[in-house]
Amino acid sequence: MKLLFVTQVPLDRPFGGARHVSAVARELARLGHEVTLLAPGADEPAQGVERVRPPRGLGPGARLEAVLAALAVHTVRRRRPDVAYVRISASTSLIPIVLAARRVPIVLELNGRILDELRERARPAWAIALVKRSLTTVTRLSRAMVAVEPRIGRHAEQELSAGNVVVIENGADLDAATPGDRRTARQRLGLDDQKQYVAYAGTLAPEQRFDLLLEAQEQLRSFTLLVAGAGPQTERLERARRDRDIELLGVVPHATAIETIRAGNICVNVREGDLGMKCFEYAACGRRFVAFGGEGTERLEALYPGLDAVHLVGEKSAAAVAHAVERALTAERTRGPLPPDAITNARATIGWDRTARRIAEVLSACA
Repeated sequence: MKLLFVTQVPLDRPFGGARHVSAVARELARLGHEVTLLAPGADEPAQGVERVRPPRGLGPGARLEAVLAALAVHTVRRRRPDVAYVRISASTSLIPIVLAARRVPIVLELNGRILDELRERARPAWAIALVKRSLTTVTRLSRAMVAVEPRIGRHAEQELSAGNVVVIENGADLDAATPGDRRTARQRLGLDDQKQYVAYAGTLAPEQRFDLLLEAQEQLRSFTLLVAGAGPQTERLERARRDRDIELLGVVPHATAIETIRAGNICVNVREGDLGMKCFEYAACGRRFVAFGGEGTERLEALYPGLDAVHLVGEKSAAAVAHAVERALTAERTRGPLPPDAITNARATIGWDRTARRIAEVLSACA
């Protein structure tokens, strides 16, 4: 198939959304499809993926949407794709409209509960209503909606009136997220090999409950918090490390983020809301981890059966986080690292190649 993949996500940023888009495009190309990826960013394209870029300096929003829509029209004239795959955001509207006007079949991808997230950010009711009307319109133009989690799929059905919703879960980039020796990773990062590290690598988003994690650290006083990444909570962690045992690496290349995961005794992802990709990256690197429990986490629990590797927090409290962290650290200390064969088995179930194959099936059915 000839596929047109469109997104507002800047692909040269060190965030999960960029890795998601790039990995899916790469794996679709590896499956033999002709992929044209229309997105901002000065990234290097994966082999087999044609990149079309808007001018630099346009941030996500209505202006970027308009430019991408114009580029989509040009791409359709030049390549005539069999189907378009469009990752939607709050400002998505023009791209699906222009594609539908040119009779290109459209499949949408939804990666979050957009309207709920706007409400949580206290956006005005009129603005949320406007976004809902826009997204409901483009949903009706599409032949299917891919949602990355069941909860997000229900949001598409209930809030956006989506009909043909297919849940296809996130994966991990197995080319990048590979197991590695803990001591070697610590040497490369300049870390103390004698310390006990609880690692987090990712965006310091508001959804991450660092307040609970920091209080849990205060209760336990047994580990150093190792953090790679930046975001809205950077200042909170900068303040906390004045009197806490915290190593902040800041914004780092993805390869360094993976080294951060390898360096940890265990990893942590106390993220409220949707499951996201972070825990699958931890699992792909062969690390025990702590995360909030909830819908969809049964997939996490199935990754390392019988190895006390996945520690889910049922109650969102510092005491519950501390208990889970302590259990995970104890398991790592008493049982040792996860065995290589178990890591191989887990990795076989979470790669982007599996995700891309399922997306390709949906695209083929809608073309």
